[in-house]
Amino acid sequence: MLHKGYSLVLTALAFIAFALTFMAVKIGNADLSKTTANASNTTQTSIDSIDNQVIAKEVAIKSVRTEAEKINTPPPPARPKNIILMIGDGMGITHITAATIYNKNTLNLERLPVVGLMKTFSTQLITDSAASATAMATGKKTYNGAIAMDARKNKLKTIVEIAEDKGLATGIVTTSSVTHATPAAFYSHQPRRSRVNREVSAEFMTQGIEVLMGGGKRYFKKEHRQDKRDLLRELRRKGYTVVDKLSEVGKDVPRKMVCLIDDMQPSGYNKRGDFLPDATHKAAQILDRDKDGFFMMVEGAQIDWGGHSRNSKFIINEMLDFDRSVGKAIDFAEADGETLVIVTSDHETGGYSINDGSLKKGEVKTKFTDDYHTATMVPLYAFGPGAEQFGGTIDNTEIFIKSCQLLDLEIPKDILEAYQKQTDNGDSAEIGADSTDIMDAHGPVFDSGFGQRFNKSKTKK
Repeated sequence: MLHKGYSLVLTALAFIAFALTFMAVKIGNADLSKTTANASNTTQTSIDSIDNQVIAKEVAIKSVRTEAEKINTPPPPARPKNIILMIGDGMGITHITAATIYNKNTLNLERLPVVGLMKTFSTQLITDSAASATAMATGKKTYNGAIAMDARKNKLKTIVEIAEDKGLATGIVTTSSVTHATPAAFYSHQPRRSRVNREVSAEFMTQGIEVLMGGGKRYFKKEHRQDKRDLLRELRRKGYTVVDKLSEVGKDVPRKMVCLIDDMQPSGYNKRGDFLPDATHKAAQILDRDKDGFFMMVEGAQIDWGGHSRNSKFIINEMLDFDRSVGKAIDFAEADGETLVIVTSDHETGGYSINDGSLKKGEVKTKFTDDYHTATMVPLYAFGPGAEQFGGTIDNTEIFIKSCQLLDLEIPKDILEAYQKQTDNGDSAEIGADSTDIMDAHGPVFDSGFGQRFNKSKTKK
């Protein structure tokens, strides 16, 4: 009996042990499942966190790349609101060098950061001022002596006329007569440059140009005109302030102004004084009143006359006067921030060279190979929005093309097509009179401001 009872006790204890074991396993599995679930959730949370971090890093990397691309990608070309084109007539690299030495190694030209060279040939290898100015004003090569007309004597639309059509203000400042070849090529159209002063002044009356400053008052007076028109009176009726000297307006800034300082050609710098720098400053002030912008051409005309007369001192004085005018233009552009200043020449005059001198003393000893123009390329400078367009070597027709593009002016279709196909770099069959004939037709330098070939038997200075 004891044995049997003992067995029953053992059986009961075994059952209880099994039950306890089963419950423990079940409870353990439940905890394990819960732990596993918690672990799974924790793992998923960690994965989500890692994914978010990866995404954030990718976004950050893309942002950095975008910023880097912005830094490395050049900005769109800047466009000026205004352009001041300054032409040192006859100015070559030697002319600039001589003035630099004389002025103790400094010029305002050095403030212009972009420097290049410009080809000057017309339909002939050696250009005159009329053909070169026409190329810069219209984008088209033509024969020597033509004023804004092509080789077939068709009128060419100038940048001044195109700018006026679009509502920009325009101005012309020169130390020659305002009817002289270079200024005339920007607003007039004549098949020849000689003996057309009165025709040119009459053409000015048909234009909307706001500023005109220089010499040539005689050609606006009725007593010197066959048609007996009093153009000065007509100008006043058109709303122009008409004066003989800039001092007559003082600090006033008229809306439109004509200043004619001499009856014919203005005197040289020694007598003319600071007319060109002062006129450059005043003209910019007047034109800047137009909210749409402006185009202005400023000419240092008499640098060329010094070359024709082979007078080095005259050249240097006129160069320094022109350089002071360049300084005025740069000052305006720096303060304005929207003005492009372009400085160049129409051609080199005299085959001018420096053979000796002293930088310390500001002295130069020079020689001339001729008393006329040469085929030498001329310097090109630029400052302001769009200045980078004028670096390197360009053709004189590109002054028109690039200026129109920068001011968003419409370029005549035929001019643009001709420019794109332009390959001629030598003499053309479409030639009028040659350079010698043109020189002879214009008389002595101080009568016409153009020059006359010297008798080759004379001793060159």
